[in-house]
Amino acid sequence: MKYKILVSGNNPSLIMDFIQHTGTFFNSLSTTPCMRDIIGHFELFGPDAYVCFVNSEHSSILTQINALKRDEAYNGASIFLIGDAKTCDELAKNLMFSAEADLIIRRPISVDNLVLRITRYFDEKKEAQAEEEARKTPAEAKTAADIAKEKEEEKAAAAKKSERKHVLVIDDDRIILKMLKEALSDEYDVTTMVNGVAAEKFLEAKNVDLVILDYEMPIETGADIFRRIKANPKISHIPVCFLTGISEREKIMEVMALKPHGYLLKPIDMDMLIATVSNLTN
Repeated sequence: MKYKILVSGNNPSLIMDFIQHTGTFFNSLSTTPCMRDIIGHFELFGPDAYVCFVNSEHSSILTQINALKRDEAYNGASIFLIGDAKTCDELAKNLMFSAEADLIIRRPISVDNLVLRITRYFDEKKEAQAEEEARKTPAEAKTAADIAKEKEEEKAAAAKKSERKHVLVIDDDRIILKMLKEALSDEYDVTTMVNGVAAEKFLEAKNVDLVILDYEMPIETGADIFRRIKANPKISHIPVCFLTGISEREKIMEVMALKPHGYLLKPIDMDMLIATVSNLTN
């Protein structure tokens, strides 16, 4: 069953591109940014998610979302906002706003990567709901030791969040490795490997926030390494972004079938690289 997506915003070309290229995955419908039209479509369409392409002029988006959530037509749909880096940063600064949107996604981002982000969100939401159902048993009272442990874990999590993010890049092309390290080192700690032989042990020993993985490599393919990472419960949470020179649609669908967190095409677009790494490490 396809997810129903209601799409709106002030960028008709992006909205049309999204609807035309995501029909395999979603049942999408567009509406105007007018609140009356949005509410009307919520009543008639009952979407699973509301996707809004925002820009710097769309200053009323927070007010609009708050009004939508108060309306009887709102059915608990997830809310995804997509905009340029400046707009997303401005919106994310609003503490109340961060609780109103389920995903804030920076452009540039390809339609395929956008599909991956949204489908992964729904997959993770399903998993969380299943875990919540499993936990619906009478809870034992927390001891002082439990509370102290939780506080320590919260402090450790906050300290980790303040650190520079760590990116592991795996590619058999040393020129690509050097180029990516130079492009990312100003903002991230970057480790490079020419194959995935030692990757699993490295990921278990180090705090890594993102793996950028070449899809086509000799000896062991990116797909093989990806499956090993996802099969290891100690490191399966780490997002993986494929890096590939494949451009044929069938091959791209093969990559996407593995459900990575994203993928980048060679030759590498540096703006797309920076935006993708920023999205996946935040």
